[in-house]
Amino acid sequence: MNPHRSLYVRRLGLLWIGFSMACRAPLISMDEAVEIELPAEFSSAQDSKSEPDALPLGSKPWWTTFRSDSLDATVEATLEGNLELEQAWLRLTQAEATARISGAPRYPTINFVAGGSRIEIDQSGDPASAIPFRFGETYQIGPSLSYEVDLFGRIGALAEGARLGAAATEADAKAMALTISGLATDAWLTAVENKELAQLVEDQVATGEQLLEVTQARFNNGAGSALDVLQQKRLLEATRAETPLIRGEVERAEHQLATLRGMAPKSPTQALPGALPALPPLPALDVPSALLANRPDLIAAFLRVQQSDRDVATAIAARYPRLALTANFNFDANELREILDRTISTVIGNLTLPLVDGGSRRGEVARSRARLLESIHAFSQSFLLALQEVEDSLSLERRGLERIALFESQRTFAAQEVEQARRRYSGGIDSYLGVLAAVQNLQALDRLMIGERAAVLRARAQLLRALGGGWATELQRPESSQESSRRASDQRTP
Repeated sequence: MNPHRSLYVRRLGLLWIGFSMACRAPLISMDEAVEIELPAEFSSAQDSKSEPDALPLGSKPWWTTFRSDSLDATVEATLEGNLELEQAWLRLTQAEATARISGAPRYPTINFVAGGSRIEIDQSGDPASAIPFRFGETYQIGPSLSYEVDLFGRIGALAEGARLGAAATEADAKAMALTISGLATDAWLTAVENKELAQLVEDQVATGEQLLEVTQARFNNGAGSALDVLQQKRLLEATRAETPLIRGEVERAEHQLATLRGMAPKSPTQALPGALPALPPLPALDVPSALLANRPDLIAAFLRVQQSDRDVATAIAARYPRLALTANFNFDANELREILDRTISTVIGNLTLPLVDGGSRRGEVARSRARLLESIHAFSQSFLLALQEVEDSLSLERRGLERIALFESQRTFAAQEVEQARRRYSGGIDSYLGVLAAVQNLQALDRLMIGERAAVLRARAQLLRALGGGWATELQRPESSQESSRRASDQRTP
C-alpha cells in the first residue's frame, strides 16, 4: 500500500474516532447542573428538632403520619379516581411510545416487498416496425433491509434523549400525584376544621341561650335592664349568623374533595371526623441536597437537563456524514410461474456528507446549547424554590405553635375574666356590658385557636410534600392506566 495513502487512512480514522467520542460525550452530572451552593442544613431546622419517635420521611405515605383513617381513605380514593393524574399517566404512555419510535433506527428495518408490472409498447405508427405491439411482464418478491450506521452517535443520542424525556414524564406524573395528595389533604383539613368550628359555634350558641335566660330572669325580677336583654340577644344572633358561613365552607370543601376524586360535586363522600387530628412528630430532616433525590419535580427537571444535553449531541452529530446501507434479495421473473427460477441480490451503501445548508445545522447546534443552558437555570431555580418551600413550612409551623401557646395562655385569662365579669354583674357591681365583652373575647379566641391549629397542620402537610420523601419517587403507574391505554390501542388497531 502507498505509505502516503496509509497515513491518510490512519488520520481519517483518528478524526472519525475523535468526532465519534465528542458526539458520545457522557451525560451532564448533577454537580454540573446545580449552579447554586448547597446549604449544609435547613436553617429553620435548628429550632425545629424532630422528636425521638419521629419516623424517617419515605418509610410510608406522608399523609398517614396524621394517623387518621378518614384522611387515609380520602387521599387513597383521590389518587385512584383523579382525572388529572390519569392524564399524567397517559402522557407517560405517549412518552414511552415516542422513546420506542426514536430508538427504532438503531436496528435494521426489514420489509417484505412483492410487486409486478406489465409494459405495453405501441409501435403501430411506425410502418418499418416488424412488431407493431410489444408486451413485457416483470414480477419481483423478496425481503429488503435498510440500516443507517450510527457513525457519530446521532441516532444513539436521539434515542437516549427520548428515553430521558419519558423518564422525566414519569417523574412529572409522580409529582402530580404528590400535588393531588396535598390538595386532598388541604381540602380534608378545611372540611374538618369547619366541622369542629361548627360544633364550637353550637356550644357557644347554647352558652348564649343560658346567658339570655339569666339576663331575662334578672330583668323579670327587676334586677336587670331591658338593655342587658337586648345586648345578649344581639350577641346570640351574631353567633348564630356564623353557622351558615361555616357550613358553606364545609360544603365547598366536600365539593372539592368530590371533584378531586373524579366525581360530581353532589356525589356523597365518606363521613368526616368532627375534630382535627393531633400534630404528629416532626419527621427526621435530611440534608437539603437530599431533595434532589426525593422530590419528583426536581428529578424531572434534572432529567430534562440531561435530555437537552443529548439534544446538543444530536445536533452536533447531524453536521457529520451519514452512512446508509440497503440490501435486497428478490426473486425475479418475466412470468409469475417462473418466479423462483431467478434471483437478484443487491447491496448499496450511501455516504451523505453535508456541504452547504445555509447555516441550518450550525443554527440547530446553537439553539440546542441555549436550550441546555436554559434547562440548567430552570433546574437550579426549581431547587431554590424547593429549599424555600421547606424553610417556609418549617417557619409557619414553628410560629404557629408559638401562637397556639400564647392563645392558650390568653384563654386562661379570658375564662377567668368571664367568670369575674359574671360575678360582678350578678352582684350588681357592673353592668352587663362587661360580661358581653368578656364572652365575645373568649368565643373569638376559641375560634382563632381552631384556625391556628388547622394552619399548623397545613404547614406540616406542606413540609412533608416539600421534602418529597420516598413515597412519590417509588410510586408505580396504576394497572388501570396501563389497561386503559392498551384497550384504547386495541380499539384503534385495524
